[in-house]
Amino acid sequence: MAEYLIALTGIHSRSEETIQATQDWERARISPRELSKRFSDDTRRLVDLQQSLSFDFVSDGLLTMHWQDILRPFTTSVKGVKKGAMVRWFNTNTFYFTPVVAGELLSDGSAVSRTFNPSLVKSGAITKVILPDPLTFVELAENSHYTSRERLIFAYCDNVLRPEVEHLSRMGIGYVQFSAPGVVARFRGKPLPRAELEQAGEGLRTVLKGVKVRSGYHTFFGDAAPYLPALFDLIPTDDIGFDFTETDPASLGSGEGLIAGVADARSSYVESAGELALRMGGLGEKFRKITLAPSCDLQYVPRSVADAKLRNLAAARLRLIGK
Repeated sequence: MAEYLIALTGIHSRSEETIQATQDWERARISPRELSKRFSDDTRRLVDLQQSLSFDFVSDGLLTMHWQDILRPFTTSVKGVKKGAMVRWFNTNTFYFTPVVAGELLSDGSAVSRTFNPSLVKSGAITKVILPDPLTFVELAENSHYTSRERLIFAYCDNVLRPEVEHLSRMGIGYVQFSAPGVVARFRGKPLPRAELEQAGEGLRTVLKGVKVRSGYHTFFGDAAPYLPALFDLIPTDDIGFDFTETDPASLGSGEGLIAGVADARSSYVESAGELALRMGGLGEKFRKITLAPSCDLQYVPRSVADAKLRNLAAARLRLIGK
């Protein structure tokens, strides 16, 4: 029988108060300091909710002014990257600034840590961080410096992810998730070649070597079946994750660690604990450790819905372990 955990997998929904505050700031009705306080209060409420539900790894939900999209710290704080055009984030109504790679990539390791609320980090309240995986970064970037995608993959791993993850580990972060929608969301193209999965796996092996963090690699926005069992074979993270609204759980086979995206993060329908538990099928007998999670970012639904989905994930775990 698997050990069941629960965790967030991406950007959480902002409260109505924070959305209103953002609009007020854009219209110069409130100061940047006032807006920052609204975000801080919102983050604190989300952290408190996760702790009350006994989440195993707690995220700030990227609820800061620095995380308007998952690539933002890398387009603003990594040497060699410039902020390019604003582009739609896959098939959603959200947007990101294109990373334009115009020089040698180099991070001092603090691009991500600068986004945190210092008090939450020092107290140990935040223990999970979510970063773009190498293949998603390469898919979405405009590269005018490196001579091949392979060189960019390894530069991103060696010069950006490695120092960032090392620094996060020293800060006390216990879990790093690499979000990989660019691998499976192939709306206009063929599946990525196995060689690129191998390169990403090799690069991530270097990123994680000797670093004391648990790690995950979460795919969403597309069917991961074309990449099975390669994802389990080639990606060296402790857990591999799937969007259960896109990938049939029956196709997963067996393994060690699984991120089970059972709660549909793009639907306002709140699944009951029983429905979420039922979606696990017989996977509890096939994996050693399973993290029950949203299928992707919960920013696409209202905050009340997003929080309700977290509560029901916690209730689903209790059902699965027989409590």
